[in-house]
Parts: sequence; C-alpha cells; structure tokens
Amino acid sequence: MTNPLRDGDPTQLGPYRLHARLGEGGMGQVFLGRSPGGRLVAVKVVRPQLADDAHFRRRFAAEVDAARKVGGFYTAQVVDADTDATPPWLASAYIPGPSLHQAVHDHGPLPPDSVAVLGAGLAEGLAAVHACEVVHRDLKPANVVLAEDGPRLIDFGIARALDATSHTQTSAVLGTAAYMSPEQAAGQRVGPASDVFSLGCVLAFAATGRSPFGEGPVHAVVFRVVHAEPDLSGLPAPLAGLVAACLAKDPAARPGLEQVLGHLTALASPGGGLGQGPWLPEALTHVIAQRRTLALTALEPPAAGTDGGGPRTTAPSRLRAPQPLLADERRRMRGAGPLHPAAAYQIAVHVMLALFGLISASIVAHQLAAFDDVGRMRPEDTFSDVDNFHEELSLIMLVAQIVSGVGLVVCWLLWFHRVRAVAERLAPGRLRYRPAMAVLGWFIPIANFWLPKQIADDVWHASSPPGRAGAMAPAGLLHTWWALWLVTLLTWPLFWLDWTEYLITESQEIGEETYRGYEYMPEVWAILAVHVLAVPVAIVTAWYVRRLSAMQAAKLG
Repeated sequence: MTNPLRDGDPTQLGPYRLHARLGEGGMGQVFLGRSPGGRLVAVKVVRPQLADDAHFRRRFAAEVDAARKVGGFYTAQVVDADTDATPPWLASAYIPGPSLHQAVHDHGPLPPDSVAVLGAGLAEGLAAVHACEVVHRDLKPANVVLAEDGPRLIDFGIARALDATSHTQTSAVLGTAAYMSPEQAAGQRVGPASDVFSLGCVLAFAATGRSPFGEGPVHAVVFRVVHAEPDLSGLPAPLAGLVAACLAKDPAARPGLEQVLGHLTALASPGGGLGQGPWLPEALTHVIAQRRTLALTALEPPAAGTDGGGPRTTAPSRLRAPQPLLADERRRMRGAGPLHPAAAYQIAVHVMLALFGLISASIVAHQLAAFDDVGRMRPEDTFSDVDNFHEELSLIMLVAQIVSGVGLVVCWLLWFHRVRAVAERLAPGRLRYRPAMAVLGWFIPIANFWLPKQIADDVWHASSPPGRAGAMAPAGLLHTWWALWLVTLLTWPLFWLDWTEYLITESQEIGEETYRGYEYMPEVWAILAVHVLAVPVAIVTAWYVRRLSAMQAAKLG
C-alpha cells in the first residue's frame, strides 16, 4: 500500500520523481516514483548506515550488475541504478499487487489452480534468472508479487553471480531461514537446485498458509531444514508429490525447472491459466485494482522542495473542495439529501413502469369485462355495436401499450447505463465487460441473455453497503426480478397481439332474426395471463430499481 512522503524523505532521485512510500525492508526504504516519460517505478534507497560501509557498496554494485542481466515476464525488471550516489538507489518496474506473504496472511491460502499458475510463473522466472548465471538465493513469499497477469520475482538483494569474479563468497549463509535450502543453511556452495528447494517451500506456503519447516528461533528452523522432513499436511494431493520432490535434501535429487514447469502447467485448469481469465481469487483481484488506483492517485503534483535528496521545505498544496450543485444546496435547505447521479433516470423508469402496469391492468379489466358477452347471443344490430366498442377500445390500449413499452425500454437503458457507471466508480476495475455492454447487452440474441444478468450481478455487488471482505447485500430481490423479467421476455410477443382477433363469432337464426355471440379461442387466455403477470413484474422491477439506487446513493454518501 502507498503512504504519503514524510518530512526528510527525498522527492527526487536521479531522473525519478518520488511520490509515495511503498514499504521498508532490511536494505532500505522503497518509494513509488515516476520516470520523465510517465512510467511507474519502485525506487529502493539504501539505508544511510549501510551506504557508509564500503564493503556493502561493493556488494550492492555487484548485485545490481547481476540483477540487470535478468529479464523475462516473471521478474520485476531493473531499469536504472546509481550505486555511487549518496544514498545508493535502484529503480525497478512497479508491480501494483500484494506480496504472496501479504495475500495469504490477509485472505488465506490460494486455491490449487492459482497455486499451479503461481508455481509455473515462478519456475519460468527462475529459469530466466539461472540463464543469466544468477541464483536468486532469497526466494520467499515476501519476494513474490502477485500481479494481474502473473507472479513477479523481486528483490535480487542477495543474488550472486556464479562467475569466479564475485566479490562475495558463495558459502555465505544468506536468505530467510524457513525458505533456504539445506546446502545454503549449512554454508555450502549453492546452485540453481537451491532455488528449486525454495520454490517448493513457497508453493507449500501458498497452498497451506504456513512454511513446511514451521516457525520459531532461527537455529531451530535451520535444524529442521537440514535434518527434518517437511510437514506437507494439508497440501492438495496433485501438488504434494511435486513439492516433496522439490524439498529433497540432496540437490541432485530435486527436479529441474523444466520438469517443474511442465508438471504445474498440466495441473492448471483450462479456465485458470493466464490469458484465459483471472488466475487469482476475486478478493485478490480487487486488492490489485485498489493498489493500481492508489498508485495513480498518489501521482499528484509534487510538493515544493529540493530537487535532490534534501528535505521537503513546504507542505503539499491542498486542493479546494468542490462546491455543491445549487440543486443539492436547495435540497439540503429543505432537509433532503443530495441528488443521486441516477435519480432522474430512476424517476423516469418508475413513471414508465407505472404507466405500463396501469395499461396492462386496464387490458386485463377489459378482457374480464368482455367475459359477460361470451356465450350471450344478441340481435345482430346490438352485437355490432358491442363488437365495434371492443375493437376500438382494444386498438387504443394496444397503441398505448406500444408507446409506453418503447418509453420504458429507453428509460430503462438510460438508468441501467448510469448505475453501471456509478458501480465502476464504487469498484474500479472489478466489473466484467465494458460500460457500453450495460446497453448493448440487452440486444444480444436470447440465447446469450445471461450476459445482462452477469452485469446486473456485478452492479449489485459493487453497490452493496460496506461490510466484511467480499460481503454482498442479500440478492433475493435481484434474482426475483431477473426470473420475472426472463419470463416476461420469453412471452413478450403475446403483449402485442390484439386479443379481439381471437374471438370467434357465432351466428344463430331465431325466427326471422339473426343473433350473434362470442366464443374465446385458447390464445385469449395466454394473452390474459401475460398481462396479469405484467403487473407484479412492474412492481418488483420498481422495487429493484429503488433498492439498487438507494444502495448506490448510500455508498456514495
């Protein structure tokens, strides 16, 4: 998460303007910066006490040279550094996502499919590292960032080149105890197989939420790493065999990265791979979207200060709060709340629903009143008057129904598009499909009419009142509205039929006079049923519109 710069923090290092704090580690402070071209970078600044150590500066310079060699899709690329500056610093590509350690700590273990995609990405990243004759040597959950398009390896702070010119002895015991290999813990020479061991520990942590060698004092953890068998209880069966092989005490017995990558790729489900949908649970996808938004929010014009690493001399300027609309000011004077962004559309939908429901009820009343004429034989001249009355009234109501139906569709699309836009403000980057689909989705062929329901579900979830992580307001009203609307859609053609066309006229000669009467065809009862159904549909729809608009207004407030 980003935090504001503090007094004494640098505002610029090299060509990079610093905007916020990202975190702090053993080597120094990490800042969010921006390049002259607008690229986001993570700038790691070395602690002053370390910067004064000549041996550390040499080691840091060697590590930066090693890190510059590494590329690939699954590493945070080092883009710049100055190891001779005061203080020394290193800039890498900014990845807007939580570390694996943060994600598991806050949201629990990852599902097996996500662990498989995670492991495949890390294996590919380690292969890129090893191809540059570098061993990471500090692979742990805190050094794995979960990005939207896959995991990233970060912090090559203790990586070592495998060439003989390295300034640091390869026997140095470095790394985090619970994730280092036995040979690293024993102070022996390490190679690529050491990273494979650490990868197995990271996968076990991602799937179970704990290290396979437990916690406790460093010496106790190191002893278990070197001599004890890992605790793989709770590890999903498809992963257990691979993780156990990676955690072999003998480096030669561990699988190579190609074998690990092939196994994990086969485990990833068809819908869980990268490029085929989100690879992380929804809660973590939300965290990534939030971090991206917070990072962009932090990129405001910097406060006045020195261009170098000196202290800031003035406080950041405060933006003037926007003034309320005059309409909202008058509403507050009357004791009412401010206008909701979709209030006008909501009123229009309610009016059109009421009009459409009223016309439908009138048609039902007309049909029920006509029941008195069914089976009743009238003289021909009297029957003609009754027949003309029913036909003329039916035509008037049909025209009114068509006009109100078109108006309802227009008002509904405007309202739904607006609440979809508001939902995007409430949950940026989390809704499926583009905003235009809030309108276009309703015109997709009936076979694909599940799409508007997916959009409606996302809007309802985004508009739900704040609560527990992932909480959503009870959606019974949403599902009831959708079921009634779907039935209405499937019976929609019956709304536009003239029911008087399905009356059978019977004639009967009594003496010298001709008598006529009505009989109903079966289609009349279907038309009656759909118009009766239109009334509760209009009521539930109006209730749904009111509830969703109220939730958004409350959340915006």
